[in-house]
Formats: sequence, structure tokens, C-alpha cells
Amino acid sequence: MVKRDRHARQTRVRRLKQIPIRIGLLSLGCPKTLVDSENILAKFPSPRFSIVPSIVDCDVALLNTCAFIQEAQQESVDRILDLLELKKEGRIRALVVIGCLVQRFSKELRTELKDHVDAFVGSGEYEKIPSVVDYVLEGRKVFSVGLPGYLATSGEGRVPLTPPHYRYLKISEGCDHLCSFCTIPTFRGKHRSREIGDIVDESKRLIEEGAKELILTGQDTTAFGRDREGKDLLPDLLLELDKISGVKWIRLLYAYPTCVSERLMEVMQDSKHICHYLDLPLQHISDRILRAMKRGITKRRTVEIIERFRERIPDLTVRTSFIVGFPGETDRDFQELLDFMEAMKFERLGIFTYSREKGAPAARMPHQVPERIKQKRLEKAMLLQQKISRENNQRMIGQTIEVLVEERDDKNPFLWIGRSQMDAPEVDGNVFVHSSRKLRISDFYPVKITSVKDYDLVGQF
Repeated sequence: MVKRDRHARQTRVRRLKQIPIRIGLLSLGCPKTLVDSENILAKFPSPRFSIVPSIVDCDVALLNTCAFIQEAQQESVDRILDLLELKKEGRIRALVVIGCLVQRFSKELRTELKDHVDAFVGSGEYEKIPSVVDYVLEGRKVFSVGLPGYLATSGEGRVPLTPPHYRYLKISEGCDHLCSFCTIPTFRGKHRSREIGDIVDESKRLIEEGAKELILTGQDTTAFGRDREGKDLLPDLLLELDKISGVKWIRLLYAYPTCVSERLMEVMQDSKHICHYLDLPLQHISDRILRAMKRGITKRRTVEIIERFRERIPDLTVRTSFIVGFPGETDRDFQELLDFMEAMKFERLGIFTYSREKGAPAARMPHQVPERIKQKRLEKAMLLQQKISRENNQRMIGQTIEVLVEERDDKNPFLWIGRSQMDAPEVDGNVFVHSSRKLRISDFYPVKITSVKDYDLVGQF
């Protein structure tokens, strides 16, 4: 009888081993984290594991978290609690929390949630995650937090979490800047660049998989190469990517203002495939606030960079971001920011209220701005940008632009939704295309702009 029971258990174990373990992943935060998530999923070998599209329909749920500002931290915590509820209901077997929140708040998470979350893995330990999953399925708890900031190579593979026609390309990890409002270096580490050849190899593979747009990302893409060769190698990388057969658009994100070079402008101007799109987070324009933020740049130099870029590339789209309510920001500082926005008429702009982050030097500064004033300034700045955006869009009426079609409207079979070179996925606007023809998703079409919205264009093909 004992032998029969043992044999039955062994048979059940063998059958269970033949059933793939379903892995679900939810990625929060920025494109850099999204690339990390794609690398993580590629580490689970088939047929032992299967990747499922929904995190609520899996055996092991992986949550890749964000810890940039308080709002992102709260979203990460909320998602942890949601998934723990699913685990309590028996809909998932285990929860593994990974990434920036773990790296930044490891002690707090371990204290508060160690009895509920099966494993915590920091932002530099992603190669261990398949082994971590094995441990938690055996009923063991895992806590693995080492050095921050994982940086994968082209040989590690990725499971796409974006539509196949555009892919993010992470060229570096970490940051060496010491902005007083930011704690990213503490949980992402110092700046580290990949090798150009390795990035080119990955780019070619992504294009073979169907990518038509490569979007370069890193905490500071303009610092690329400085840790390896002591000089700016971003223009060299862009020149190599521009040669790759099959690429249509190359888009550059997160250019740090102090690191923008004349050569970068020249390469973008002369390139065949680099979008005339510059993501240049400025954060503020008042010299007094810029010094307090430790941005390493002045208002005068900022204006010179933008004017020089626009002189070289007249159709350039500039995306920037500003923080309102930074400690010590006066009404005069804020008005200077509004006047600058009005003068520069940025094509794309995001505005955020200052987030008082534990561990950041700015959190200890005097004259913290009350939340109600932050919100009033945010609303006023956004209303101004809404007006500027509509005015900018009005100038597009009658022009024909190239549009990458990404989806068809659910309710109107003759309406398609896409993007132009002026728009990055998720953060910028859309182009709504009316056409009596059947368009193909991920193809490019010349679209004549006929009308506009505050942040979107409407056209005809």
C-alpha cells in the first residue's frame, strides 16, 4: 500500500512537470523598465514555462515596479495588494515583486510584506529570476537585492511587450547626474553604456522580428560612451544604426541638456532615418531654480541649444518636461517659466508637480511649496500648453505628413489611428486618419491634415 501511494505521488509529480508553468508579468513605469521586463521573460525556457498575456491568469505573477516619484510608488504598492488578493483567492500560486521599488525600499517591503509576497528581487538581479520562481514553487521565500541596475546584452533575447512595429532599445543604464530632486542613481546605479556593436546586433534582430521604429532609451542617452571611452559616442551609435537595412524611424529619448553636442545636431540633420524629434527634459528655466536643482545649465545656454537645433532642423519637434512647485519656487520663478513656454512654443510638453522624495537633497530644502499652490501652477501651465499645442497644430492644416498606422477604430471602420515622426508612443498625440481604403497596420501612409484637436491631428488618405 505504501509503495502504491509513493508511486502515485511520483506519477502526479511527473505529470505536473509536463504541464508548463504559466508566467505572467506586469511592467510599470518607464520604457527602460519595459525593456527589462522583456529581457526577464526571455529567460524562461520553453516548454517548461509558458508566457501568458494576462497577469491574472497565471501560476506565477511577476510585478516589475517603479519607484521614481510618490505617485509611481503608490501605483506599485496598489498593484502588489491587488495581486496578493488574487493569490488569496487562489487565482495565482505565487507573487514575485521585482525592480526599482524593491531596490529602493527593500527594508520596508521586507518588513511589511515578507509573510505575503513570495519573493523580492532588486533591479540588478534579473538573471536569477527563473531560479527564484523554482524556489517559490517549492514553498520557499526569497529575498535577493544586490547591486542596482541590470543591463542586458543582445544575446539574452527579449519577449516583446509592445506592438511588433516599434521596439525600445536600451543603450545604457544608470545615471551620474546629481539632480537634487532625484534618487534614480540610488536604485539604478551609475551610468553604464553598452557596446555599439552589441546594440547594432540587437537592432538588426529586432528589425528581423518586424520592428520599423527603434526608440533609443536610457536615463541619459547623451552620456552614452563616456564611461567606456571618456567621450560622447551617441552620434557614432546613431550613424551605425542609420545604416541598418529595414529601419524606418530611429527616435531618441531622454537627452540631457548639458550633454547635447553640435555633432549630435549634425548627425540628426543629415540622417536618413533619425526622426526630427528631440526629447530634452529641461525641468525649469529660472536660473535660481536650475541652480537649486543642480541641473548644471543656465537659461541662456538652454535657449542657445534650442535655437541652434531649430536653426539646423527647421521641422524639429522638441519634447520637454517641467517641474512646478520645486522648493523655493516663487510666483516670479513660475511666471518666468510660463513666459519661456510662450516664447519657445514647445511642440510636446509634460508638466509635473514636485514630488518630495525621501533621500533626495531637495526634500530637506526650506520653503517647500504647499500642495494647493503646486496644483494651481500645474493647472495654469497645462492650460497654457494646451493653447500652444493647438496653435502649433493649426499650422499643420493642409500639410501632408507620413503616418505610421497602428490601429483601426473600433466603432468607425473608415477611421484609423497612427503617429507621425512628431509623436512617441504613449506620451504624445495621435493622427486620426479617415480613409475609404483598407489600410494595413504598421504601414506608412501620406496623410493630408484637414483639422486638429488640442493635442492630435486629423487627416485624410
